[in-house]
Amino acid sequence: MITIKDKTIMVNQGDTFTTLFYLDKDGYVLDGTETIKFSIKEKVSDTNSVLVLICGIDTLNNVISVYGTAAEMRSLREGIYWYDISMTTRSGFHMTLLYSSKFIVRGISHVD
Repeated sequence: MITIKDKTIMVNQGDTFTTLFYLDKDGYVLDGTETIKFSIKEKVSDTNSVLVLICGIDTLNNVISVYGTAAEMRSLREGIYWYDISMTTRSGFHMTLLYSSKFIVRGISHVD
C-alpha cells in the first residue's frame, strides 16, 4: 500500500513501490536523455543515500516514473526517512526537482 499526502509518502516495508510525478518546471520538456534519481536518506543532512532509484521518463506526457522492487523496499527498516528527486541533463545541468520530504516505511505483520 502506498499513501501520498502533500509530499509525504508512506509505504509498507517490502511492498513494490511505484508512483508517477508530472514535471511542470518552467516549461521544461523531458527528452529522455536526462538521468533522474529518487534518493532516500535517513536524515536530510546525510551525505549518502540508503537507496537510490533511477527513474523512468515518459517524454510524451512529461512524467517521471519511480519504481522500487519489493527486495529494494525490504532493505529499508521501519521508520522515517527523507527523499528528494534530482535531475541531471546530458549537458551536465543539475537540478533538484522536489525538495526533501518525508518517506515513511511502515512495518508489516504478515510474512510472505
